[in-house]
Amino acid sequence: MFTFMLVLLGVFLLCYSIFICKKMIESFTKSTYRRAGQIMLSLIIILFVGYIGYILFNYNLLFTDFIVGILLFMMAFFVTLVLHVNHSFIIRLTMQTLELKSFSEKLWEETQSLSSNKERLESIKSILEQKNNDLEMALRKVSARNLEAAKQMAVKELTKAFEPKSPSDDKVEDDKSKTGPGTKPE
Repeated sequence: MFTFMLVLLGVFLLCYSIFICKKMIESFTKSTYRRAGQIMLSLIIILFVGYIGYILFNYNLLFTDFIVGILLFMMAFFVTLVLHVNHSFIIRLTMQTLELKSFSEKLWEETQSLSSNKERLESIKSILEQKNNDLEMALRKVSARNLEAAKQMAVKELTKAFEPKSPSDDKVEDDKSKTGPGTKPE
């Protein structure tokens, strides 16, 4: 009776394995993975049919049947465990793929935005450089004019300061100051 219960539990585990395998096949996106999942599903169904056949036709209360029942149960448990782990792994990978795809799209949008901002900044920079060059040229011109005017004034001041004065020039200036307008100097 215990062997029968083990084999029956194995049948239930295989039914659950078939359910998990179908969900796993639905989550596959590539046809090669789907094909591998379908092959695994067909092998599980063959095992399921073998378990049912053992229950219906070969069930005896011998000691060897007890060992076969334990082995069949352990095999069904192993298949269920492998499928459950694989299904969880596939779901987790699918979720991470979707997260990465979302992150990738956001990153692409941000890259495009930064690229357009960079282009705008470069155009503004070139305009500012041109304006800066224009202002520097204007400043140089103004500085050159002011420098030239300052040089001319300095030259005039220096020439006045160092110009030799003749005594007759002083006398003429004195005579002009003594005589008023309309009078003739002596």
